[in-house]
Amino acid sequence: RMNTFLDAEVPDVAGHLFGRERINLAAVREPFKQAYGPHCFYCGMHLPVNNPVDHVLPWSLVGIDGLANLVLACARCNADKAGALPAVSIIDLVLQRDRDVLEHIASEIQWPTQHDRVVAAALGIYRVQPAGVPTWSGYKKTERLDIAFPPSWT
Repeated sequence: RMNTFLDAEVPDVAGHLFGRERINLAAVREPFKQAYGPHCFYCGMHLPVNNPVDHVLPWSLVGIDGLANLVLACARCNADKAGALPAVSIIDLVLQRDRDVLEHIASEIQWPTQHDRVVAAALGIYRVQPAGVPTWSGYKKTERLDIAFPPSWT
C-alpha cells in the first residue's frame, strides 16, 4: 500500500476541527475482563455483564478511544468520574499496564492501543493545570494536583 502513513497513530485533525462521533466500546469489554478480571479499575467492585468501559482521560477532553485510555468501570465510579480529570496516580496505574497485553487485545479485536498518544495527551493536560486543581481520585474523592515530582510516564 502506498499510503502507509495513513495507518500511523497521529492526531485526528479533522475530528479536532469538526467534532468526533462517539463509538461503541462494547467490543473492548470482554477482552478486558479476560485480561484484567471482571473488576472496576477504580474501586475493585465485581462487575455485572454490561458494565461501562471508561475513558480514563475524558473523551470530552481528548477524544482518544485507544485501549491505553480505556478501563473497565462500575456504573457508580463511571458516573461519579464523568468528565473529571483523573488524579495523576490513576494515570500512573493505567499507563503501567502491560503493553504486550494491550497489543495482543488490539490485534484480536482490531482496535488501536494509542499508548503514545495517551501519554502525550496526559503530559499536555497536566502541564497546563494550575497547582492544586482538584482531580478525581475515586468514588466521592478528589485530590489536589501536585506535579512537583513528575509522574513515571513523563
